[in-house]
Amino acid sequence: MLFVLNINFFFFFVFILFFLVGLMFHLYQLSLLLTYNFFFMNSCNFSLIFLLDWLSLMFLSVVFLISGCVFLYSLGYMSGDSYVIRFYFLVFMFVCSMFFLIMMPDLMCLILGWDGLGLVSYCLVIYYQSDVSLSSGYLTLFINRLGDLFLILSICWCMNYGCWHYFYLFTFDNLNIYMIFFLILACLTKSAQFPFSSWLPAAMAVPTLLLSFLHSSTLVTAGVYLIIRFSKFLSSDLIFFLINLSLLTVLLSGFGSLYENDLSKIIAFSTMGQLSFMIFSIVMGSHYLGFIHLLIHAIFKSLLFLCSGIFISLLMGSQDIRNMGNLGLQSPLISSCFLISLFSLCGVPFYSGFFSKDLIIELVVLSEINFFYLLIFFFSIYLTLVYSFRLFYFLFICKINFMIFNLIDNKYMKVSCLFLLFMSIIFGSCQFWLLDLCYVNVFDEYYKFLIIFFFIYFFIYFNVFTMLNMNLSSFIVYFLSQMWFLPFFSSTFIVSKFFNKSNFLFSLIDLGWTEYLVFTTIYNLIKNLNMHLDSLHLNSLKMYMLSYLMFIFFILMI
Repeated sequence: MLFVLNINFFFFFVFILFFLVGLMFHLYQLSLLLTYNFFFMNSCNFSLIFLLDWLSLMFLSVVFLISGCVFLYSLGYMSGDSYVIRFYFLVFMFVCSMFFLIMMPDLMCLILGWDGLGLVSYCLVIYYQSDVSLSSGYLTLFINRLGDLFLILSICWCMNYGCWHYFYLFTFDNLNIYMIFFLILACLTKSAQFPFSSWLPAAMAVPTLLLSFLHSSTLVTAGVYLIIRFSKFLSSDLIFFLINLSLLTVLLSGFGSLYENDLSKIIAFSTMGQLSFMIFSIVMGSHYLGFIHLLIHAIFKSLLFLCSGIFISLLMGSQDIRNMGNLGLQSPLISSCFLISLFSLCGVPFYSGFFSKDLIIELVVLSEINFFYLLIFFFSIYLTLVYSFRLFYFLFICKINFMIFNLIDNKYMKVSCLFLLFMSIIFGSCQFWLLDLCYVNVFDEYYKFLIIFFFIYFFIYFNVFTMLNMNLSSFIVYFLSQMWFLPFFSSTFIVSKFFNKSNFLFSLIDLGWTEYLVFTTIYNLIKNLNMHLDSLHLNSLKMYMLSYLMFIFFILMI
């Protein structure tokens, strides 16, 4: 316990240090580049490089903040676990991988952190050793391996430029379209965007406190961070491609949250939608706002997962929101933390999420965008409001469906939640005040009431359909609740082909006449030949004398 507390103090100290240094770098427009050259080969420079600018320092400060809270939270949550040392080791490896990813502006060195995140995430998904964890881990590993393949193809294409550094590539006006396309695909796989979204809900087999780490500031944000770095080279075709995929992912996550009953999966769908929200703001031209929203989202989403972990522990491991109800009376402090993080997710004034989400919405309204895309964008915000209200209703308004017998009174878990609660309230305003980000948008008044219009219209629409018994068909409901069949096409549809082929070959070769006629015959032939050679070697006087002479010769030579 003392070792973990020392790590917590170290992480909190590094958070304060990096935040202050990043603030100074932003105010004075400073950047620091540390490099060590290894060798040159075929005009390519192989070197180790570290970049210190306000983007990397701010992002890394948030990573260390959430890491410290997770370590502190684990003192109570993982106290009875038999493999807690392995858990701490994996979390520390996750932090190291994220450090390499953020601080190394080099595609060749970046793959160390990129690949490390994928491998450690697989180890964390299978932490609870069960069949569900194993299948979820394989799906996570498969899609992350696909992203690694895209990144390796981008690195190979980048070799034509003779260097893999960001700053060297930024000297070009544009880069090869295929290189950027493979890089964007790698980012989409890591950030669980359509059509690579199926692994994120499957990764719910991870311990709940790690979900706050995976889904807020480390694994899924790596792709968004890389898109921010290379946003300069996004062509009009790639922008159109990313706009469509981000809006599809927002709709996918919104409808998935409406029909999901697992608390962790609902928050995972929320993470998927917020990542699409960030990518949409980046491709609309405001990558700084997208980055600020990434930092703010990391704070309140980690608090949301930590509070949900306490709720799940209170309910003896049950994650079904239909079993919950009236949690405000049974755990008022943690319920208050959960509600404030939910308010930040919805963008309620004047919580942290409001300062970035409101400006992004105003930016989209003022931009030259197709009106159909604008309606989908506002409809996705409406879906965020609806599934947040649904979560609030099942957790705090419904009657008690499950009496709590497992009362948790652990000071470490409460302190970590209270610290993140404080940051969820003030972090958004501090970002804009300290970084001196001045965004003033002016637009027509009726746009502000568009979300309210959506809410009233669909509320009346669904109530009329319910009264007339004209509900949507069961197929559409099943289609929306199953993530548009993405899990099937990502796992069963592909893997079943190989399994069926391998089962056919196994039945034909190992269980059929081929095993008896071919392999048994060859085995008997080799066995008889070996016996004949052994008898010839053991009963031959010539062989015996020759072996004896060779032995004497070697003795004399020595």
